[in-house]
Amino acid sequence: MKLRAIKIPLTMIPEFNGNRELSTEEQVKIHFVRIPGTSEKANYKGLKFEQTGAFQMVNNDNSIISIFISKIENLEFDDGSKIRTGAQLATATNPGLEPLFKEIRDYLFPDEEEDFTQGESPA
Repeated sequence: MKLRAIKIPLTMIPEFNGNRELSTEEQVKIHFVRIPGTSEKANYKGLKFEQTGAFQMVNNDNSIISIFISKIENLEFDDGSKIRTGAQLATATNPGLEPLFKEIRDYLFPDEEEDFTQGESPA
């Protein structure tokens, strides 16, 4: 078996809301304390029970964001309020942030099928 390490930078510039088209000084930048190992992914999943009695697996994005983000640059709302930490982002009640939460989750926990096998020859 061949193992391969993947290096993920500790600073992310999200695509969220056209962010990458802005000047470097205006871009939202997210700084991480550390990048979690792929084995940690299960620690941030939970069960959601529906009224029908069924359940589904859901991601606990609030935990992911509050634990792994150390600093956020240039993220503010129309009312002038600013988000500077992962804890502030995790508790923000703006539904427009959902795509950013997903982008952060996908950055920290990339799809193993794509990232680990891309360009590798079959064993």
